[in-house]
Amino acid sequence: MDRVYYFYFKIRRYLVWLRVEDKVIKVNINIGFRIQPRTELYFKKILRELICNKELNLHTRPDGSTIYNSEPDFKFVVIEKFLSVENEFSLREGLLLNTYFFLKRLGQSDETAFGLDKSDVVIEQIPLLYQPVSNIELKREKNMRPVL
Repeated sequence: MDRVYYFYFKIRRYLVWLRVEDKVIKVNINIGFRIQPRTELYFKKILRELICNKELNLHTRPDGSTIYNSEPDFKFVVIEKFLSVENEFSLREGLLLNTYFFLKRLGQSDETAFGLDKSDVVIEQIPLLYQPVSNIELKREKNMRPVL
């Protein structure tokens, strides 16, 4: 039986979506297999190409600050999940998820894995709500004097 293997070594492709006109851009970069990711360098090249093709209009600032630094300012947003305190797990599920997040902390960070400068990265943390607490019993006490 013949096997066919597809390897993408030097093929780099990308897709661009302009979400908000000249403000928010979504870029999917497909660099292939076993190629060191240099996402920031690829992104700068993509921006230069968009500007040359007049698909993206970078506004020059009236204060003249673009004379010394013609490169646009941009940030990469890395979304990280963490376990919310509002979860209610069984012992097995809690152990499994806590082990996963512990191993994730030991591994390589996303900005290093993608080849990004730390100065251009914003990390947003989003709580992971897997199994919300369903029964919360609270009773109101009446005729209590406030403690001063």
